[in-house]
Amino acid sequence: MIRTALIGTIAALLAASGASALGLAPVARGFDGALAVVQAPGEARLLVVTRAGVVRTITRGGMPGPVWLDLRDRVGSQSIEQGLLGLAFPPDYTTSGRLYVDYTNRSGDSRVVELRSRPGAARVSTRTARVVLRQHQPYTNHNGGSLQFGPDGMLYVGFGDGGSAGDQDGTAANPATWLGKILRIDPSQRDPGKAYAVPDGNPFVRTPGTLPEIWHLGLRNPWRFTFDSVTGAMWIGDVGQNAVEEIDRAPAGVGGLDFGWSRREGTDDFKGGPRSATETDPVAQYRHGGGDCSVTGGYVQRGGRVPALEGQYIYGDWCSGKTWAIPADGSGPSREITGQLGRHPGLTSFGQDRAGNIYAVTTTTVKRITA
Repeated sequence: MIRTALIGTIAALLAASGASALGLAPVARGFDGALAVVQAPGEARLLVVTRAGVVRTITRGGMPGPVWLDLRDRVGSQSIEQGLLGLAFPPDYTTSGRLYVDYTNRSGDSRVVELRSRPGAARVSTRTARVVLRQHQPYTNHNGGSLQFGPDGMLYVGFGDGGSAGDQDGTAANPATWLGKILRIDPSQRDPGKAYAVPDGNPFVRTPGTLPEIWHLGLRNPWRFTFDSVTGAMWIGDVGQNAVEEIDRAPAGVGGLDFGWSRREGTDDFKGGPRSATETDPVAQYRHGGGDCSVTGGYVQRGGRVPALEGQYIYGDWCSGKTWAIPADGSGPSREITGQLGRHPGLTSFGQDRAGNIYAVTTTTVKRITA
């Protein structure tokens, strides 16, 4: 904790002194509906995930490259919040060849699917597909779709509250549904009757009436969650309803937190009601206005070549294209860095390579944060 606080203080001093100017260097352009940029273990190339169901490499000239994975025959993307929403590689990818995608199918329902490949492969065969999770989506929005392998090697899966507006079906706090939750599973093993195993350490694994896969609850639409590569803390960008966008943080290894939706939107009362025993306030929030409307969760800067942001969590807004930074210990306050990075409307995602560089993704471009 002391080391993290010190890093944050040094980074803030560097930024305040102007010792390291920030910028965004173009990496690729010309994509249609880019939603994520991912680097597989053991590989140098970057992969760009697009909403229609295609994952492409990037050419040397910074243009969309050859198709690496094509799921268009099974992905449904009629709504702007549907499509191929996530891609993740387990730490053992170089030996297991396993990878995972999250998409909405042609019926609008969510699927988490395992595929098999090998490092350096020119293309992934969809004949290897194995469905790991199935989730019915009652509406076309709030599908979540973020996938991440945690420091523990388990797969974490984010689902929104099922959509429409105002959590009208009351799913976010309902322990009998995956909607409005982050799940934790082990897809490399199988429990009886399941296509995965439930880790024994899950917080509700022995709680009657609560689905054992649930790791966190009380989320509206977790649009990108990630792990701090140093501390293991989980960071979540949760999209708000009418007024407040929030950033949530969970310490490493801590499950069972309730982030309050739909009793609360940020720290504001929404439906209201008493706090649950595990209700956890956001570490940062901002209100709609000035073009802001929908948070895009990001990454903690670790390594890379941007000392002014070292030990800072970077996030932004999809509508306005603004960006902010907050110390990785969650102590705050957030500071806006839009003036240094510029506005990038249509900010759909962030990415991070193994060297620690952070990338900002819009629907058409990929750029790298530089100093």
